[in-house]
Amino acid sequence: MRKRIILMILILVFSVPQSILADENSSVHTWKSLNNTSDQILQLVKQQEFEEAKQLLDYFSASFLEVDFQKEGVTMSALRTVTSSFESAVEAVTAMDMSLDRRIYKVTAFRLAVDALSSDYHPLWLHTEESIMNALSRMKETVEESEIQAFQHRFNEFLRHYEMIRPALFIDIEPQQLQRIDSQINYLESIRSGHVDEDKVLSHLTIMESEWSNLYKRVKEDNADPSLWWVMFSIGGMITLSLSYVGWKKYKAEKQKVRQKD
Repeated sequence: MRKRIILMILILVFSVPQSILADENSSVHTWKSLNNTSDQILQLVKQQEFEEAKQLLDYFSASFLEVDFQKEGVTMSALRTVTSSFESAVEAVTAMDMSLDRRIYKVTAFRLAVDALSSDYHPLWLHTEESIMNALSRMKETVEESEIQAFQHRFNEFLRHYEMIRPALFIDIEPQQLQRIDSQINYLESIRSGHVDEDKVLSHLTIMESEWSNLYKRVKEDNADPSLWWVMFSIGGMITLSLSYVGWKKYKAEKQKVRQKD
């Protein structure tokens, strides 16, 4: 009897309709393939193999258009963002006079956008935390040392990083939060022109540091792997049911002993 109950528990916990499982596996395979293709494109650009990268971009386009976006729950805004970053990537591999760094930035933006669309948790753009936070920290250092020209250079460097990850942010975070980040950057651009008020710039950079730190922290927490919780819940439920059954059997045996004594 005990083995039968445990077997039923296992069946209830782990059984999934085969049609649903097949659809999920097909969907996962499609997004994984698209993600891998975008990564291969980026590697080719870094190696300055632009013709091969263009061929893979054409392949990506054909594969991407086969996705049922409505079924996959892809919003129109996310679709437009990936399409725009794709067009920038095409420009990067076909332009005649673009610097290699600029090409890599554009194709990396495309790579991060595809990953943000296809990843259920921990998107690649989270790995930019160190570079973004360091860029903000270096800007503060230049202002504190009254090196305004160096500050302008560091700020332009930060803007290049932000331009690279913004498509992924547009897909992954709430519009209000992205709007707040854009407003903070636009304000910093406005106060850096002309005479730079060092105290005002430092105060605003501190606000930006806090905003970005909270952003990375919140997204990491929100994008934790849900499969871990599912496994913990499943195993915990099985153990609870098994212990309950054992406890019930023990209670029944004790009760039987009392009856025999009576």
